[in-house]
Amino acid sequence: MSKLTYGIGRNSKRRHKAWVGGKRTLAYAAWHSMLERCYSPKCQMKRPTYIGCTVASVWHDFQDFADWFEGHKYSSCGYQLDKDLLAPNNKIYSPKTCCFVPSELNSLLINSAAARGKYPQGVHLHKSVRKYASQLKINGHKKHLGYFDCPNEAYQAYKTAKEAHVKVMALEWRDRIAPEVFDALMKWELIS
Repeated sequence: MSKLTYGIGRNSKRRHKAWVGGKRTLAYAAWHSMLERCYSPKCQMKRPTYIGCTVASVWHDFQDFADWFEGHKYSSCGYQLDKDLLAPNNKIYSPKTCCFVPSELNSLLINSAAARGKYPQGVHLHKSVRKYASQLKINGHKKHLGYFDCPNEAYQAYKTAKEAHVKVMALEWRDRIAPEVFDALMKWELIS
């Protein structure tokens, strides 16, 4: 038995290799990063959204995680391990709640609450017109959605546009994501 990773993870060293040719395997890199997000105070200082997240006990052993990892079609595509698309607001990494999501899609779902200031997501005060502007970033370009009298109206325009955009992107990726990921994206709602 190896030493504990982040005080909780272990590798019972059965079938799955953690390292091959001096490089971490994809499964081990995903497992190690998951543990780091949940149990490293240094990581959580940089990314406070992971405070309070845990890993289900069944995945404390790398071998059990690797069994699950290798059983998924999209695990070796460079997709990101996601814990809360299938179970919104979930804080536990587990076989029932996790899936693989392309980074392009996963980045659409980020809340960014800490970075947006006092107005709702997608909203800012446009001082020269004294109205609240709503905008959505699509493919790296800002799309202006309109000016509104109050932040809530601007947010509702953003919410509608964002949810529609996520569905468009899900349709574009449909043949390259798992069916349960596609279904979750088609039902996805922005939670403020």
